[in-house]
Amino acid sequence: MDFIGYRSDALGAAVALVNAMAGRPVGPAEPQPGLRDVLVEHGYLAGRAPASVEPALRRWALRLRTVFEAVDLDAAAAAVNALLADVVIGPHLSGHDGQRWHLHYTPPEASLVDRVRSTTAFALAMLVSEYGTDRHGVCAAEGCSRVYADTSRNAARRYCSPACANRSAVAAHRARARMRGTTGTTGRLSPGPAADGDQSDR
Repeated sequence: MDFIGYRSDALGAAVALVNAMAGRPVGPAEPQPGLRDVLVEHGYLAGRAPASVEPALRRWALRLRTVFEAVDLDAAAAAVNALLADVVIGPHLSGHDGQRWHLHYTPPEASLVDRVRSTTAFALAMLVSEYGTDRHGVCAAEGCSRVYADTSRNAARRYCSPACANRSAVAAHRARARMRGTTGTTGRLSPGPAADGDQSDR
């Protein structure tokens, strides 16, 4: 599913950037995650970018997260609009590095960070405008802060990875097994010792 017609996987990059920061401290003295490598994995020509771009990419990843954490469609739209208000826009066709002509959202002189900001913001804008909040969010697994964007046909994804989905399924199965153990064969809760007298009418 291609959300913006760009040569790189902008939606995948948005998710990966956010997840690269998930659970990490954000203080200035903390080590920076390898966000340039994340971009390369999603089709951006980021390998030649200087290390100085890392803090800006880190800040942008934290802002992208606001879209995934939005509690409803209005909040998601507001978060996307806040991103779009801060991106550099200058659409043009580009045939750089021997590639076929393709659309860029930023002017030719734009930096890597500006290109990433514009493409990921537009990818999330298309996702929210087309599908609302049905196809993205924070992983439903307990204790996981990673995010996901669902590009499947059935839009049933609620976890960041198969590992989290499997872990949640196992936990749910064990919880059901424990419940069956406490309800007995009739499905009714086993009576326990009354506390402070009869509680039936309280």
